[in-house]
Amino acid sequence: MEENKEKVPKFLVFILCICIVFIIIIAISFAVFINRQEKVIEKSENGANVVLNYSTDINGLKITKATPTTDQVGIKNLEDGEYFDFSVETKLDNAPSLDYEISIVKDKVDSNISDSDIRIYLEKEKSGTFTKVFGPNKYTPLKKKNKYGTEAGSMVLVDTKKTNSSVDNYRLRIWLSDTSVTTEGNYSVKVVVKALAK
Repeated sequence: MEENKEKVPKFLVFILCICIVFIIIIAISFAVFINRQEKVIEKSENGANVVLNYSTDINGLKITKATPTTDQVGIKNLEDGEYFDFSVETKLDNAPSLDYEISIVKDKVDSNISDSDIRIYLEKEKSGTFTKVFGPNKYTPLKKKNKYGTEAGSMVLVDTKKTNSSVDNYRLRIWLSDTSVTTEGNYSVKVVVKALAK
């Protein structure tokens, strides 16, 4: 009987030691987990680049002392200062495709012609010849910012998908409509390009 009484406390001491060691291990693991530093991995990838190229002082077109003009004359007008040539260069890197949007935004300070009296016309060069891609239409502004980030008040002219790097050449024309009651005025727009790589 006395032997059994001595063995029981040793067994309890052994169990108690194991529990204490187990608790210490859990406490240390918890402390290490709580105090560990988060590892932040920064990775920069370039999906695509889009560049608007032009050779004038401003990225747009300003007509001054414009007089009423028919659409038939407006779409062919090649007088200096009456059209704006520009290109959109796309370079695809890691992205398989890219969508870009060309819009114009009216300069309210330099414009005194009503939006409904202005005619907007855009052409794109194909095989050395410019062909119509938009218009002629009146200036119709967006009511809210769109998915590309084009601001409200701008007017979207073109939405294009690209799967290869390329350069697209465009020609923008604006004129005062021949149906306008305004006999002379100024109007100015800037060209904006926004893109989304996919």
